[in-house]
Amino acid sequence: MAGMVAILYACGDSANNNNAGTINARASLPDSLKFTALGYKVVTLSINKKLGTMSTLYGNKQALDNAIAGADDVKAGEAFALITWKQQDDDRWFGAKIPGNLQSVEMIKTAADASGKVAIAYTHLEGKNLSPIADTLHNAERIKYIFDQKPSVMP
Repeated sequence: MAGMVAILYACGDSANNNNAGTINARASLPDSLKFTALGYKVVTLSINKKLGTMSTLYGNKQALDNAIAGADDVKAGEAFALITWKQQDDDRWFGAKIPGNLQSVEMIKTAADASGKVAIAYTHLEGKNLSPIADTLHNAERIKYIFDQKPSVMP
């Protein structure tokens, strides 16, 4: 009987260890971003093989609805977050790639100004510590890139 208990304990213990390391901590977003609280949904995904990166574009409900509708104009109240990770090999699946180190978070929020015109606020943060990027040289190009993304087809 004691032998049976030891075997069951060992089996149960190994089952608990099978989940060890399943959280991809390298790709986790810093708590300071409070990303989950934003309630964003996935708009689309992309992979850049040349740079070895993968990105997910998230949006609030209005941004997602406008993207699905194929709206050409930017509307006040839209919010997007483009999160980019370096790719890494998946130790659990031969040949697969998964997100690695966090590379950047780009955020866009739109709002109507006093005249009713839509104003776009763009923020670019880099690295695990989400350091703000002060260089604005490519902001217009990045904003256009994000708005030009087509939503993934979802059931």
